[in-house]
Amino acid sequence: MPDFANAEIATGSPDLTAYRTFLKKLEVGQTVTLPLEEGDTSRKVMRALNSAAAQNNMRITRIQSPNGSVRFRVVSPEKRTVTLTDEAKRVRVEKAKATRAARKQELAQLGNMGMGEVAVSEMATPAPAKSRRQTAASV
Repeated sequence: MPDFANAEIATGSPDLTAYRTFLKKLEVGQTVTLPLEEGDTSRKVMRALNSAAAQNNMRITRIQSPNGSVRFRVVSPEKRTVTLTDEAKRVRVEKAKATRAARKQELAQLGNMGMGEVAVSEMATPAPAKSRRQTAASV
C-alpha cells in the first residue's frame, strides 16, 4: 500500500500558454507533425495539446506518427451528431442481444468440451485489419 502520509499533492496545473499560442495559429483541416524534445513523451505532449485545444474551443485528433514526433489534425469543434430512428435503435439492440447470446452459447459449448474462457477470448477477438499504409509497405 502506498505511503499516503508522505504524499506530495500539487495544487496547480501545468502552464499551457505555449501550447495555446501555437494552436491559435492553426485552422480546421491542417495536419501538424510536431517533433518531441528530449524528455517529452508523445502521451504527455498530446495530453497537453488536447487540454490547450479544449481551452481554445478547438478539437484535435491524433494521427499515427513516427517515433520522436506526434501528428495531429485540427478538426471541427462540433462533434458529429448521429440521429437514429426508433427502428434503427431497436435493430441495434436486437443485434447486440443476439451477439451476447451467441457468445454465451460458444462459451458454454467450449466449457463442456473442457476449454476455458481463454479459448473463447482468443477465438472471439479478430486480428486487427491492416491499414492501406501497412499493406503498401509490405509489398
